[in-house]
Amino acid sequence: MDADLMLDPKIRNWVLIPILIIMLLVQMSRSWAQVLLKGSTPPEPGQFKQMQLLQRATRLRANNRLLSSRGFHMRRHFLVELKGIGLRQKFEGSAPNPMQNPDGMMNMMKGNMTMMVPNIAMMTFISFFFQGFVMVKVPFMLTEGFKQMLQRDISLQTLDTSYVSSLSWYFLALFGLRGFFSLVLGDQAVTDDAKIMQQQMGMGGGNPMQFDANKSYKQMREGVKHIQHQFFLGELEEEFMMLPAKKKTA
Repeated sequence: MDADLMLDPKIRNWVLIPILIIMLLVQMSRSWAQVLLKGSTPPEPGQFKQMQLLQRATRLRANNRLLSSRGFHMRRHFLVELKGIGLRQKFEGSAPNPMQNPDGMMNMMKGNMTMMVPNIAMMTFISFFFQGFVMVKVPFMLTEGFKQMLQRDISLQTLDTSYVSSLSWYFLALFGLRGFFSLVLGDQAVTDDAKIMQQQMGMGGGNPMQFDANKSYKQMREGVKHIQHQFFLGELEEEFMMLPAKKKTA
C-alpha cells in the first residue's frame, strides 16, 4: 500500500512559495540581462524585404477564403507566375553560415549563458537547501511511469506517485508558468528561451539563424501554387435564394 503523508503547512510557507518567488526574480533578472547583452545589429535590408514577402505569402495561404476569386488569382499571379518577380526571384550565392560570423556566435554564447547559468544556480540551490522535501500532492492519480519525473531526490518505492519533490516542483513550475512569465515579462523573454533551447537540443539539424532565400521562396511558391481557393461568400447568394419563405400568419 502506498504511504499517505500529512504535509506540514510550513513547507508551503517556507519552501514552496519562496521557490516560486525566487524563480520569478531569476526570470526577471535573466530577461533584463538578455536585453542588456543582446546585440543591436539591425537585419540586412535585403533579407528583411525577403522575409516580408514570405510573410505576405503566408498570410495569403492562411486567409485566402476572405478574398474574392479575382483578388486571390491576382495575388497568386504576382507571387508565383511572373518571372523574376515575387517568389520567382533568384538570389546570388548561398545562405551565409552563421558559424563564420563572430558577432552572431558571441550573441548566441551570451544567450546560452543567460539561460544555463541561472538554471544551474537554481538547481544547485534547491538541491542543497531543500533536498528530499515532499512539496505538494497533485489532485489526481498518476501511473508509476511518472515517479522518476516527479520524485527526484526521493528514494521511496512505496510513496504515492502523486507526491512531488522539491527539485521536480522546480521543473514543473519552470515549464508550467510560461504563460505567467509571458504576461509579466512579455512574450519576447519566453520566445528567446525557447529559441535557445532549440539551439541546444538541435545541434545536428539546421541552424535556426540560417536563412536561405532561394530555398524558402521555392517551398513557399509550391505551397501558394497548390492552394485550393474557395471564397467563403461565393455561394451565399444561392443559399439565400433557396431559403424557404416564411408564411404570413393571419
